[in-house]
Amino acid sequence: MSALRRAGIVVGIGLVGLLVAFVALRAGLGAADPAEARAHNAPPPSKFVTVDGVPLHYRDEGQGPVLLLLHGSIVNLHEWDLVVAQLKDRFRLVSVDWPPYGVSGPDPKGVYSTPRSAELVAGLAQALDLPKHVVVATSNGGNVALEYARMHPERIAAMAFSILPLERPSQTRHVAWHMKYLAKFHENFLPDWRARTFWRWVLQTTTPPSFQPTDAMIDPIYWANNQPGALERQRQYIASNTRAFKTSDVGAIAEVVRVPVLLQWCGYDTVISQGAAPTVARFRNTTVTLIEYPEVGHFPMWEIPERFSEDLARWVLALPSAAAPSAPAVSTAAPRG
Repeated sequence: MSALRRAGIVVGIGLVGLLVAFVALRAGLGAADPAEARAHNAPPPSKFVTVDGVPLHYRDEGQGPVLLLLHGSIVNLHEWDLVVAQLKDRFRLVSVDWPPYGVSGPDPKGVYSTPRSAELVAGLAQALDLPKHVVVATSNGGNVALEYARMHPERIAAMAFSILPLERPSQTRHVAWHMKYLAKFHENFLPDWRARTFWRWVLQTTTPPSFQPTDAMIDPIYWANNQPGALERQRQYIASNTRAFKTSDVGAIAEVVRVPVLLQWCGYDTVISQGAAPTVARFRNTTVTLIEYPEVGHFPMWEIPERFSEDLARWVLALPSAAAPSAPAVSTAAPRG
């Protein structure tokens, strides 16, 4: 048999294998079993509490002033793992998978929007009987945090944001060619499944070239987002946000904030591609402390965890006593659910 013919056979077998894999994934055989996703994403110290019919995955670690941590879109509470490791000897850190992300949910009401996510976050705070606390949020979690502040200003001592989309994200930002075509492929052919490589490339294309995401960052995204219906629920949430940005002044909600604000601004971020000044100006009824990281992209808690955490801790501990969060020695509240 000639070398050319052998090569043709190998290529043919490879193409058949790809076709079989595609058909299997299209049929849903790549979906992550929810129980398996929980096993991967929610080992101890993770817990669950049911709020308004929604099982919420959360973690409650450390002792001291309370920080409520809200992750961004696509990811989940594990976005805060490196920050928690830095700060849990000085703070009580509560993180949560707010639906439609992570291994919380699904929501029996079928509602996926920023206000609904804020309702569930508020329910978690009530279930845990959290004392007055600092809300720390990033990316779309910042929108959820602001809606929570509008609902329950009495619970919040201060607010800290890194990435904060108060304006509609840029519709003309540069997207790497491979991500552009891969996104189109999935949209048309595999809308409900993504490989680990896809999520790795998402992180790589929103951060500086020097940053390389680890498997510990990628795996929780892979397991959570490949659960049956997970990406469809996320599409509903994003569609709700898109409508809000088109039909209303989303950023105006910042005017409800009357507690101190920290803005840890990341200059390399390509998702919220604007300067810090317009965001600072939105907080008309409070004072804003601005810390800028010109070389940092969309994930400061992963790119510069030590520096990010220490800047956050220093600011929280320097808050005036009237604004400082409560710091019970031990949390004894038992969540309902």
